[in-house]
Amino acid sequence: NPNSGTEPPAAVAAAKEDEGESKDFAEIGVYFKKAGTWAELLPEVINWKTGGFLKSMASAGVVKRDINGNIPGPHSRNSVASPLEFVIRTPEGVSITEYQLLRLHAKDDYREFRLVTGGVFNVKSGAQRDMVPFEGKKIGTRLYSVILPNNLGAGEYGFVLAVATGVAGGAASAATAVGKMYTFRLLE
Repeated sequence: NPNSGTEPPAAVAAAKEDEGESKDFAEIGVYFKKAGTWAELLPEVINWKTGGFLKSMASAGVVKRDINGNIPGPHSRNSVASPLEFVIRTPEGVSITEYQLLRLHAKDDYREFRLVTGGVFNVKSGAQRDMVPFEGKKIGTRLYSVILPNNLGAGEYGFVLAVATGVAGGAASAATAVGKMYTFRLLE
């Protein structure tokens, strides 16, 4: 009887499953599977650096400036190995499609990625140069499973929420935005 007040078995199972997920992934963030257990990827602060000031000034603003994100330290403190399995708990109102996975370029004492590339008459997202495509499968309320391919290649990577980078607010706000990135170092 549909009016009996009992929940269908599928809804009960989903609610119990979501309760379990909430305990394992209670905080907003990114988690990875390490030695069969889930561990939190600790975020790192992004420092913004703009380039092309002289080109922009010499061209009376026709050539736009570049914006790069820098993260202190040559390597992430989070080391992972294949298979690459992550769970992302998003903030309220945020979808997995608002996250980007970026490959970071190691420098002497920091890692870098390009956010905006300035050109003549236009500014385009430079993140495409460093962006690694991925898909997230919804497994609970604001909870997504991400499995990355085994052929990703050793190096430094990071998940970042696009609005945290200032992309949503345009290139001008990106230079002053405060952001964080959930970084990891993929070992061979």
